[in-house]
Amino acid sequence: MGIDILLINLIIVTLVVIILGFPISFCLGAGAVFYLIANDFPLSQAVSKLAFSVRSYTMLAVPLFMLTGRLMNESKITDRIFDFANMLVGRVPGGLGHVNVVLSLIFSGMSGSALADVGGIGAMEIKAMKDRGYDEDFSVGITLASSVIGPIFPPSVPMVLFGIIAEVSITGLFLGGILPGISIAFMLMVYVFFVARRKKYYITETYTFKQFVIVFLRAFPALLTPLIIVGGMTLGIFSPTEAATVSVLYAILLSFIYRELNLKTLWKVLEEVTISISKLMFIIANALLFGWVLTVGELTQQLSSVLTTAFDSPYIFLLLLNVTLLILGAIIENAILLFILAPMVAPIAQQVFGIDPIHLGVVMVFNIMIGQFTPPMGLSLFLMKDITGQSLGRTSKAVLPFLVPLIISLFIITYIPIIVTFIPRALGF
Repeated sequence: MGIDILLINLIIVTLVVIILGFPISFCLGAGAVFYLIANDFPLSQAVSKLAFSVRSYTMLAVPLFMLTGRLMNESKITDRIFDFANMLVGRVPGGLGHVNVVLSLIFSGMSGSALADVGGIGAMEIKAMKDRGYDEDFSVGITLASSVIGPIFPPSVPMVLFGIIAEVSITGLFLGGILPGISIAFMLMVYVFFVARRKKYYITETYTFKQFVIVFLRAFPALLTPLIIVGGMTLGIFSPTEAATVSVLYAILLSFIYRELNLKTLWKVLEEVTISISKLMFIIANALLFGWVLTVGELTQQLSSVLTTAFDSPYIFLLLLNVTLLILGAIIENAILLFILAPMVAPIAQQVFGIDPIHLGVVMVFNIMIGQFTPPMGLSLFLMKDITGQSLGRTSKAVLPFLVPLIISLFIITYIPIIVTFIPRALGF
């Protein structure tokens, strides 16, 4: 079976025009329509697919988790979590660097988004570190690097998207992200520890047991959020979409309990999230249309034939996938890689190489999240640039050393799949 040259060229042209700055949704939609016209398909199929692709109950989880993250930001719940994390690990060499990582690990159980992590708690973390004598580049680097944990540790918006696109259990993906999220946090903390000893980043503050109890009790309701979400899904109490709904209601409840959110602010948050999700859903609809065209063009079957002929080792396939995603993630907006590659890669990985779909999902999302702050296209870089006022070049340079522990973590997770699959398999996913 020969490769469809028109389809390959179409993918390349679509990616090029996206890199050049054209609107993502229109590029994907136009590419799909062009292929259908060239192959004499009725355009009514494209219209139908575009209109009905996002009419999915599971898809509701995406805007709901986004809303949860925004509510947590606006209500300043993260301040209480920061104080708790500081109590836990603040006295270790590089204390606030560790606090940064632990805070991201906890906050990820609420927002599920790297951008929410950077935008919501980044400014607070960097200011706290600079006030304690940490240099700005180190503060920026660890803040960006730790934000990767957000989409790995459950809940995770990218995991929801992968689950929808590749038809994989979203609860299984969430559970598969628990141990990798913890292992990534551990690797970053090890790196921070050695850097801190070299640069003499020490904190000498002490806390009494009474202070610890007070801080813990202030943070405790917020700390329950990931437990409620993941625990509820694991026990079968609610689905991922219902879990997202519960997380929104719980975030609103906490906001009013802490008296940090009024009705005017709540309305503003709802307006902003509505606009953001409208744009995202239009992109998703066009991406799903593009993915359907790839299926119609039988690209997956064609690539399977080529890859099987070239090699038969899943280890080589995963290496090739990692390298490809790391390179493309540096030049292409990261969600687009998920939308375009997941429909092609998932069937090949599972049917040809026997790779567990949950393992594949976690590996792909982690790759794509590293691209989130890899120059020149990482969205987190631009957001951090706006927060700090640094140049893009300096922000990029600050985060580069932290790629070392992250890429080491990536290859550990890639080649020791039990780290991902242990919890899902133990719980029957």
